[in-house]
Amino acid sequence: MWLKQPRWDDEADIVVVGFGGAGAVAAMTAHDAGREVLILEKQQADHRFPSTLMSGGSIVCPSDPDAAYAHLTHLAGDQTGAAVLRAWADRCAENVDWVAAHGGTTHLFSPVGEHHSVPGYEAIQSYRFGTDPASSPRGYGLFRWLQDHVRRRGVPVSYGTAARWLLTDTAGAVIGVQCRRDGATVNVRARRAVILTTGGFEFHEGLKRNHLPVTPTHFYASPDNTGDGVVMAQEVGAALWHMSACSAKAIAKFDDFPTGFPINPWGYGDGMTQEQILYGSGKRGASCGTMQVDRFGRRFTNEVWKQHTHYYELTGYDSHRGVYPRVPTYWIFDSARMRRGQLVSRETGAAGPLRLYPWSEDNQAELARGWITRAETIEGLADRLAMEPAVLRGTLAEYNAACETGRDPFGRPADTLVGLEPPFFAVRLWPGGPNTQGGPERDARARVMRVTGEPVPRLYAAGELGSVYGTFYPIGGANLAECIAFGRIAGENASAEAPYSPR
Repeated sequence: MWLKQPRWDDEADIVVVGFGGAGAVAAMTAHDAGREVLILEKQQADHRFPSTLMSGGSIVCPSDPDAAYAHLTHLAGDQTGAAVLRAWADRCAENVDWVAAHGGTTHLFSPVGEHHSVPGYEAIQSYRFGTDPASSPRGYGLFRWLQDHVRRRGVPVSYGTAARWLLTDTAGAVIGVQCRRDGATVNVRARRAVILTTGGFEFHEGLKRNHLPVTPTHFYASPDNTGDGVVMAQEVGAALWHMSACSAKAIAKFDDFPTGFPINPWGYGDGMTQEQILYGSGKRGASCGTMQVDRFGRRFTNEVWKQHTHYYELTGYDSHRGVYPRVPTYWIFDSARMRRGQLVSRETGAAGPLRLYPWSEDNQAELARGWITRAETIEGLADRLAMEPAVLRGTLAEYNAACETGRDPFGRPADTLVGLEPPFFAVRLWPGGPNTQGGPERDARARVMRVTGEPVPRLYAAGELGSVYGTFYPIGGANLAECIAFGRIAGENASAEAPYSPR
């Protein structure tokens, strides 16, 4: 947006829009480079839940940047340029050292990446913030630590300030941000640059409907991630990329609660290993039985799915029936799983450390709310789920037979196959997950790129807004890794801009 003679209500060398993980790192970096920094945050100071705070707190830090670069190149295909991927590999490989240099601690969480068939996966290590694997503070502790660093540097944060438009000069250089604060319009001048770290568009229904592969897609990120940075960047001519990509799977979402819930199919509690989270197995084997069926009552997948790409299995369209058969999907289990504790993750999401929703330990409150469906027989469950009883009965018989023989037609590992017995329970699942990846395209210096191929002057971006990841996401912790790596890149390069001088 161009204003002929803007009235400036506030100003700083670097204006950071959004105070999550990427915004905190960008602000720290710019401050340490000697710049005056101002953070604009639309959430109120006493009502703060950025996605980093709601996350599992894992951070990817590759052991071999060259192998990690090769791995990301295979995953990205032609969706992300080589220079950007090279910057990702080199700077992410510094993440653990960066945390340590600022007084933080980490511990190894996953020794390899999620995509074992792709070369270089051995170089993708994920670490969790904190020292003790059994009591890691996860994203809650990580963000509180970052927030404390920002506070100690004296970087001001303007809470309750919702950025609406980027302000430009007549040549298109970004010179500030127009916001709404306390019901008034406020113009904030950026003497050197603006850094957008506003997160994804998980709660912008229009952007999701127009860009993601299937509707509905639900998320368990911060409900204030409404695509503000996408819209602002578009208005100044930014190119978009990765808009159809998201880190996602099948999650629970209920009409009377605003965000989704990541499920815990295997019944493990706090302190789960990455192997238990992903596969439900380990030295002890699976803890209980579970299967997923489509809306017609048929299994369609190996339920030991990849945490961040299972979503794409759910988006298949049946052109003969004119439906998405796996939207919704149903998670079916028995009393053994109900007795194991909370059906949803306490690692992340609304029932995670923030406790936006206090899910009951025995799942009985959610059963009473109708979030969980119960039936004494499989035919009764089919009736309640609007499925053909004979179909679901046949599916159960095939599943239990696979559990007895240890040979599953979908290739599920034998140590995860545990039979199901009445009574039966089901939770309706939808495509969704932690976050979208799309937004304004950036280059290796974190500059936002125009549709014409050159950078938008004085505009930078970091974090999941315009993430470097496309269809395939390497492993949990990759987005937080990007927050740190590209938060630093954006803070460094924005700080190197010369002070703006009107032309």
